[in-house]
Amino acid sequence: MQITEMLLTNKTARPGIKISPKALVIHWTANENKGANARANRSYFNQPTTEASAHYIVDDKEIIRCLPENEMGYHVGAKSYTPDAQKQLSVYPNNCTIGIEMCVNADGSFQAMYHKTLELVADILTRYKWGIERIWRHHDITGKNCPAFFTADDCAHKYFGTGAADAWNCFKQDIHNLLTSNPQKPQSHVDNCNIQVALPAKGILRAGVSYLPVRMVAEALGGIVGWEADTKRVTVNGQQLDVSIENGIAYAATRKLAAVLGREAVWEQATKTVTLVPKSQNTG
Repeated sequence: MQITEMLLTNKTARPGIKISPKALVIHWTANENKGANARANRSYFNQPTTEASAHYIVDDKEIIRCLPENEMGYHVGAKSYTPDAQKQLSVYPNNCTIGIEMCVNADGSFQAMYHKTLELVADILTRYKWGIERIWRHHDITGKNCPAFFTADDCAHKYFGTGAADAWNCFKQDIHNLLTSNPQKPQSHVDNCNIQVALPAKGILRAGVSYLPVRMVAEALGGIVGWEADTKRVTVNGQQLDVSIENGIAYAATRKLAAVLGREAVWEQATKTVTLVPKSQNTG
């Protein structure tokens, strides 16, 4: 992970007050115009009349550090704060948090920006020995609709193809997966066991064909899901899938989804149940 250091010189946005960080706060720039990338947002912060700032700005090409992590930024200032924020953080949470802005410029790749943000957050959590409970949305601290794709269903559907709560939970799960990705050393003389995972969602039967919710199933099996908001293009492990959108959730034909996950689908007619098994296990 590379970080471009472009520290602010605007004293209105960079007061130089030292802090001891307690948590991370996730924001979005809310600017979908072309060219509204990390450098453009950094330039905005550095204008003498701007009183806002963040420690990091992330786009699809780079991560820019605008403030040292031990200096206060103006990213969650408000007239009032939520009870949880005041209890767990501070009566003025700017003085103990690190702010990260996620860019949504139309000429950038949202997926690439998303993955760079995951890397940055995981790195900060690792360095401070924090868990994912230290990640806050701007909304959690002040009630502001920020980042909108983690707080508003219509925006979440546009960027993730799912609801806001699911998108936020997925973000935290993706961070958790990065933090716990180091495999344990293999152990000898152990028995194997079978694993079944029950998902809190159902598939769809249409004209005799079963369809499954793509993100929930793929990520439960370790797949990587990509979503392009403009084209509504869905990929799993880099392979594009034909999907239908039902109530903001992308569904794909079971056998096609199984194939890109290296599985085969076993159908039980009596219970209308689909089981995805490794190809070598399907002997029927």
